Amino acid sequence: MITNRAKLIIITFFILLAGCYSGIHGKVVDEITGDPIEGAVVLVEWTKTYGLGLSYTKPHTVFEGLTNKDGMIFISSPFDPFLNPPRITIYKKGYVAWNNLYVFPDWAKREDFVRDDFSIKLQRFTNNMSHKQHVYFLNTLTHYGKMMSLAYKWEELEKAQ
Repeated sequence: MITNRAKLIIITFFILLAGCYSGIHGKVVDEITGDPIEGAVVLVEWTKTYGLGLSYTKPHTVFEGLTNKDGMIFISSPFDPFLNPPRITIYKKGYVAWNNLYVFPDWAKREDFVRDDFSIKLQRFTNNMSHKQHVYFLNTLTHYGKMMSLAYKWEELEKAQ
């Protein structure tokens, strides 16, 4: 016979598992026109924290993909209830990189992100913005993205100017 406490533990466990496997999906659009942005690189990095007291974080799963012609992206979440929330970065040449934790150029903490079913409005990169600062922003936030690194490689050359 299963006790009420055991039932509660089982139900809680399945709720946690369902929550961590919901996936991430959304649309990337131009901030001014609202038009979908095709070919934006989407990098999602999941990490896991280890240890007690003096803890440390290690990469767990990395996803990279491109938005489709409708600006849509769907990312399956790894099936692990002990992962940290994902770090999401979106980049398209000609636009300011978007990150779910911080805002370029002032590194303000982002307060407007909802993980499931998001709609991201990319701001166009303007002449008064610094490629050097933008590259630093991207390098700091995108540790394991090969597609992402290739996408903004041209800015590495521009930042010296």
